[in-house]
Amino acid sequence: MRIPAPAREVMEVLQNAGYAAYLVGGAVRDLLLGRTPSDLDVATSARPEDVRSLFARTLDTGIRHGTVSVWSAGCWIEVTTFRAEGPYGDGRRPDFVRFVDDVEADLARRDFTINAMALDLDGRLVDPFDGRGDLARRLLRAVGDPVARFREDGLRLVRAVRFSVQLDLTCDPATEAALAETADAIRPIALERIGRELVRLSHAPWHAHLQTLASTPLWRRRGEPLAWLEQGFPWLASQGRFSLAPPAGWPSVALWFVGVDNGPLRARRFAEALAYGKDAARRIERAVQLAQAWARGVDAASPEMLYEAGRASAEMAARMISFLARGDVFEVARWKRAIRAQPLWDRSDLALPADDLIAMGLRGKEIGECQKSLVRQILRGEIQNQPDALRREVMARRKRGDDHGPG
Repeated sequence: MRIPAPAREVMEVLQNAGYAAYLVGGAVRDLLLGRTPSDLDVATSARPEDVRSLFARTLDTGIRHGTVSVWSAGCWIEVTTFRAEGPYGDGRRPDFVRFVDDVEADLARRDFTINAMALDLDGRLVDPFDGRGDLARRLLRAVGDPVARFREDGLRLVRAVRFSVQLDLTCDPATEAALAETADAIRPIALERIGRELVRLSHAPWHAHLQTLASTPLWRRRGEPLAWLEQGFPWLASQGRFSLAPPAGWPSVALWFVGVDNGPLRARRFAEALAYGKDAARRIERAVQLAQAWARGVDAASPEMLYEAGRASAEMAARMISFLARGDVFEVARWKRAIRAQPLWDRSDLALPADDLIAMGLRGKEIGECQKSLVRQILRGEIQNQPDALRREVMARRKRGDDHGPG
């Protein structure tokens, strides 16, 4: 296992200064699985002030808990002092941390055995809880007492679901029992934190684990908007087995709401509550609207419906429908053709700008009404979106005495 260069450079500086340094957590797990690590974290015996003194560019990311971010080889590396943790009084974070000098003591505070491994510069693996063996057995197992681990931080409940899906793992019996026993621990967890885990879930092969996602009590225990997933995942499971992987990211989040009552509105509120941003929330809402219409047998790829949704949502819906239609080549091709042939996506795409309408004598509300009417005619295929054609249409209507433009 070769430690990625940015982490290796940081570890070499720390080691040359006389401190122990290890690559830890998910990066070690990913290397053991033959994957490229997405996050690089280093644990060290150096105290935060020592870390800051050794590197030219640092950020106090979580200085209270011993974490300093270090700029190395074009990226930020989180460097955290070996620590033990006090009790989790609020069920979200430790009341205090205590710096220690032993990497195994640091690993003992982590959530799952597959994340409680460390790798030194010479490639030696520190694995006190047999995380490597659990990876080989495809097993998700909590470090120590699983009930205590989940009650310390309820986000670990969602992480357990996410790791099971992402890495195709089975919970060991004690960890699975603890998931049910401590499900209420999710209640105080901020929706933003849960949202970040669900984004990671949206990039995983969740379609192969719909029964797990449908049966977990976590969504209901956290309440709305998370509770709406209790309807979305079972609906997807009821559609039968999906052989194709779902599109990753926002299209997956939108897919979870196709089978939800009032799905478009709830999808938007869900995305807003989980801090995905208003723009993403609106795109997801409109994509769900198209996908639900398609599922009811409506021609959702009509020019009028695509225009109302907007291009970004239409393209998202096309990817969703490709999944729901199980890659039906004719349906996929039909959506691609419809999006490619869409005559316009926004009123600003009109080939006759507002200044031209003003020059033709339209004023105030007349301009907006005229533009709306032109858009309708273009979408129906009655006129082409070309300057001369639109100008002739406006002049013809005005000549007939319609001061509000065509239509």
